[in-house]
Amino acid sequence: MIDAFYIFTKGGLLLWSTQLVKVAGNPLGRLIREVLLEERMGESQHQCDSYKMSWKLENSLDLFFVVVYQSILPITYLEGLLTSASKEFIKTVNETMGGFGNGLQVKQVPFDAEFRRIREKVDKEQQALRKKGTAMRSFADTKKGQEVSKSKDEKGLSAPKKKAKGGNDEDDDDDDDGDNDGGSPAEDAAGSGPAKAKGAPAFKKKDAADVDAEKPKKGKEARTWDGAPVTKKSMDALDFSKNKDMKETAEADRMKAEFIGDGEDEFLNEDDIESLESDDGEDAAEANSRDTGKPGRMGGLYKSLTRSVKNITGGAVLGEEDLGPILHQFKSDLMSKNVAAEVSDKLADSVRTAMVGKKTERFTSIAKTVKQALKESIETLLTPKKSVDVLRAAMAAKNAGRVYVIVFLGVNGVGKSTNLAKVAYYLKNKGGLDVLICACDTFRAGAVEQLKVHARCLDVPLFERGYGKDPADIAKSAIQHARNNGNDVVLVDTAGRMQDNEPLMRALAKLVAINNPDLVLFVGEALTGNDAIDQVTKFNRSLIDFSDSRRGIDGMLLTKYDTVDDKVGAALSMVYVTGQPVVFVGTGQKYTHLKKMQAKEVARTLLG
Repeated sequence: MIDAFYIFTKGGLLLWSTQLVKVAGNPLGRLIREVLLEERMGESQHQCDSYKMSWKLENSLDLFFVVVYQSILPITYLEGLLTSASKEFIKTVNETMGGFGNGLQVKQVPFDAEFRRIREKVDKEQQALRKKGTAMRSFADTKKGQEVSKSKDEKGLSAPKKKAKGGNDEDDDDDDDGDNDGGSPAEDAAGSGPAKAKGAPAFKKKDAADVDAEKPKKGKEARTWDGAPVTKKSMDALDFSKNKDMKETAEADRMKAEFIGDGEDEFLNEDDIESLESDDGEDAAEANSRDTGKPGRMGGLYKSLTRSVKNITGGAVLGEEDLGPILHQFKSDLMSKNVAAEVSDKLADSVRTAMVGKKTERFTSIAKTVKQALKESIETLLTPKKSVDVLRAAMAAKNAGRVYVIVFLGVNGVGKSTNLAKVAYYLKNKGGLDVLICACDTFRAGAVEQLKVHARCLDVPLFERGYGKDPADIAKSAIQHARNNGNDVVLVDTAGRMQDNEPLMRALAKLVAINNPDLVLFVGEALTGNDAIDQVTKFNRSLIDFSDSRRGIDGMLLTKYDTVDDKVGAALSMVYVTGQPVVFVGTGQKYTHLKKMQAKEVARTLLG
């Protein structure tokens, strides 16, 4: 039994809510303050006093679906309830209110009746599962038990034989086989055979029917097909490996069904269209009847051809059967370009929801229409929801009389120091800012010397304290040094570390918590693909959990972006799982090889 259900946006706009039971206190407010505002990703449940809350995030629409219930109640259908509610809510908004728009025009969606129907459906399914689990049949009630009982009745063996007192299993086996331990039946009846146990029943001679029934079968009988025995000819007819023409035909039909579907998405060339326009429907139907030998097949080839003409000239109403094969192909293409499977599914679902029931434009194919919708979804996902202009933010901090601090972090060997130098070049030459580089990688041999070379080439100062020192104290001293000497920006380089190394992650969280930088940039490789998702998620989770400031990652910098060709899906996946933008991408080894992320360019590259 749930207590309440809430649907609201990331911006805090409550779209719909219901309280089935009076909720004490404000558990939803605590959930927002303690979990959602801190961007504690990866969690789906939260305990608040006597209440427990589960939620689902629709990241593509920035919607939260939260259910509140008593923590002592073991409720097993919450996941199904949240999934069904999210699908129905999105469907309701699209049908009754024309979609979400910018997210601020939708207020108080009428969702009471749909939610009541969803609850009743989930309750019925749960009751059916419980009833099915408690009702256990005995062996006699099963089909196998009934067959065994019927077999015993036919043979007159329904009454079980009693074991002789003191007898053993070997004696029972001998009795069942009809043996008499060396004595003839007459001797056993007269008592002259071997001594039987007291109270043992006398065995009578088995009749011919029982003897025949107990004879072992000579072998497994051949299977019959349609009542006819199996012959070499019938087996050859079923062996498709020997019939090459049939095998190739079956394979061609299978591939056609997979890639074309039911033939309704076929495209025509100009000659086919002209031939159709020259004949009316009756002539086409007659010609089709002559070709196929089946009169009146108006729903066959002619229907597929006219459907294809609509596909070319526009006016085709999109349905599930039209979008299914195309979206399946798009999902496969996206995953081949390093887009995570979950992200591919979300994009496909959003396109399916938005496109079902719409008409194609003039001279626009279904595939092109769906591709355009998918492109718009990708651009929307990659478009940052907050300002990520580093140069403008640094200039504003300078005008306010304070130092702008950026911390670079990431795993080993991704190019943090090199891309830090690129950012320093960008801020110095584009904005005329006075940049100070801080060497907080006190572990890797040669890290300080590498930054010295960059500082000398860029003609910017370097703040360093050697190796073995506390990076958090070095960064704090560098920021104070920048304030005293009039530096505008401090770029803090940190040591690379794996996302599962807890001691090193605690040290990194300490550095961020003590110095409170303006921007925390996660540096990841575009080459790593889906592994970058695990890295950025765990880095963000560790920064939040291991410090009191609850500060996470603010943005990402993708390195080696020029080496992945069209496999740039890692950017899309990282933005989706974190909700944070990609600020820069590194495209080479020179200082000028740094550019901002362009959402349209990524979408165009992913979709070819």
